[in-house]
Amino acid sequence: MTKTVIKLPLHMLREQIINTYSTKFGLLIDNSLSRNKHVDQLISKSSTACYAIRYIKPFMTQETLRMIYFSNVHSILIYDIIC
Repeated sequence: MTKTVIKLPLHMLREQIINTYSTKFGLLIDNSLSRNKHVDQLISKSSTACYAIRYIKPFMTQETLRMIYFSNVHSILIYDIIC
């Protein structure tokens, strides 16, 4: 079974709407309503924050690392879950 895709031009107030990725309130959705790009962006942000925590771990106390985690990684994850 093949999937037939019909592409119709969309117009609003006589202006054509171009298919593109868009972001609203931090949520990235593509023209097929997939959140794959959003998840990729979330992984990238979280990975960067986790690397920074691993890098500074030998120099910080457990409590300081916990504060850094909650201010960086946790806030990214919670915000994206709410969206």
